[in-house]
Amino acid sequence: MQLGNLKLKNNFLLAPMHGVNCLAFRMLCKHYGAGLVATPMVHARWVVKEKKLPILVSQEERPLQIQLIGDDEKIIKNATKIIEPYADIIDLNFGCPSKDILALNAGGYFTKNLTKLGKMVNAVVSATNKPVTAKIRAGWDDKNVNALEAGKVIEDNGASAVTLHARTVKQGYSGKADWGLIKSLKSSLSIPVVGNGDVWGWEDALKMVEQTKVDAVMVGRAAMCSPFVFKECLDEKFIPTKEDRVNCIKLFVEYYEKYETKHATAELKQHIMWMVKGLDNATKHRLKLSKMKNYEEVKKYAYSL
Repeated sequence: MQLGNLKLKNNFLLAPMHGVNCLAFRMLCKHYGAGLVATPMVHARWVVKEKKLPILVSQEERPLQIQLIGDDEKIIKNATKIIEPYADIIDLNFGCPSKDILALNAGGYFTKNLTKLGKMVNAVVSATNKPVTAKIRAGWDDKNVNALEAGKVIEDNGASAVTLHARTVKQGYSGKADWGLIKSLKSSLSIPVVGNGDVWGWEDALKMVEQTKVDAVMVGRAAMCSPFVFKECLDEKFIPTKEDRVNCIKLFVEYYEKYETKHATAELKQHIMWMVKGLDNATKHRLKLSKMKNYEEVKKYAYSL
């Protein structure tokens, strides 16, 4: 997929996930073949106030998509200028369904205000030469589905691509994603469209490409348990063994030790608890891990698998 002057190596991308996409995890997904990795959402107001990026990044993970979330055009424009040196792509979050985010008139709120959405996109596009993308939802609720209109507004204001999570804001992460809407959005825009929602494994990723004709697929929750899902997408003959799963966990620990400046027991433990899925006695492993409070203990357990 081509975004401005940037050509991605493949069309299977890591979704921006709050509380998941630490630097070590992004490096792990890149190792397994992700065509693009993304940071968790970064609040524009925080960036402008502190005049810095609040997350760790590395040259080794690039190309990198940094996702901004905000509620004000001037503030998000200034935030863009601050984060631009660290990003290859700047993504705008217009879909987050969190009540806390909606209360700030940010994220999924913009499904109800496409005029302001357009101004936000325009502000960021005018502040950078990097490709600007936007992630949206199907609409506010089932009676207010407006992804096609939102996509057109985003395109008209100079964005390089649109990602559609084909659930409404009110759905959150429940119910079914409407892949038909993704297909309709793809056929209605001239800029690339990325599909997201109900991609539970490599089969779903390939099926989404086939059914919707999207330019790329964004993989979220499936990657949390199986970061090698990207390798599966690229090589259908790759069938992960127990050894592959264990090696994935150990590699994550190695990356965590190498890249994370703050070794947080809870963060390391949570990722390993996700990744033991597929191992024998996964429930037993999760129970043991949940009771551990010491970083070295968690690390030692991971290496003993």
